[in-house]
Amino acid sequence: MADVWAGLQMLDTWGFLLINRILQNPVFDVLMPILNTKPYYFLPGAATILTLAVRGGRRMRILLAVCAAAVALSDQGANLIKEAVQRTRPCHVIPEVHLLAGCTQSPAFPSNHASNMFVIATMAWLEFRRWRWVLPALAAAMAYSRLYVGVHWPSDVLAGALLG
Repeated sequence: MADVWAGLQMLDTWGFLLINRILQNPVFDVLMPILNTKPYYFLPGAATILTLAVRGGRRMRILLAVCAAAVALSDQGANLIKEAVQRTRPCHVIPEVHLLAGCTQSPAFPSNHASNMFVIATMAWLEFRRWRWVLPALAAAMAYSRLYVGVHWPSDVLAGALLG
């Protein structure tokens, strides 16, 4: 069993280094931190939610309430798993990580960002047929950005996405 875990950690390290170091580029060095900075996604998200709540009618307000509850459950579930697993972030383990975001002391597994964004993407997938691919693409970009900025392992964001 130890060989399996060692193999998975090696695969995780390889995936992390591929995205964080090998695929570095000046465009992503600007874009990926934006996906991780709350004012850049919180303000447009809040404006969108407010617009949907005002213009969307009763059904939309119910959907938004269910979505808010789903995000809260996803976030708290991820936090419970983090506390149980206590996985160290790659920015604390890998020397000379390409770090473009703050490396917190909180555990890494699973990624709350990925979990929360994929819960929202799932709700959007079910309700908004015309815009069905927008939020899943944004959720995938957010998950990718967590690796690119150096704060999560690939399995962290995969587990977060599955939880979401």
